[in-house]
Amino acid sequence: MKKQISFIAAGQTAKALILVYLTFSVPIVLLVAVVAFIRYGTFELGTVFSALLLNAIVGFVLLWIACHLYNWVASRFGGIEIHLSDVPEEA
Repeated sequence: MKKQISFIAAGQTAKALILVYLTFSVPIVLLVAVVAFIRYGTFELGTVFSALLLNAIVGFVLLWIACHLYNWVASRFGGIEIHLSDVPEEA
C-alpha cells in the first residue's frame, strides 16, 4: 500500500528529533570538554551545560523551520511516498 506524508506537525516533530539529536550531542560535547581539560588544564561544568542548551535551542528552531518548509513543499508538489505492507504472520 502506497502512502504519502502530506503534513508533519512541526512542534512535536522538532521536540522528538531534538531529543534524539541530544543523545548524539552529549558524548561529543563531553569529549570536547575532556580535550579542553587536557589541553588547557581547566574544566567548567557551566560550559558543558551551555553548549548542550545552545545545541538544543538552535537544533529545535532549525528542525521547526525544516518541518514548515517540508509542509510547504508537500502541499505544492507532494510529500514523501512510502510503501507499507502487512507483517507476515508467524507460522
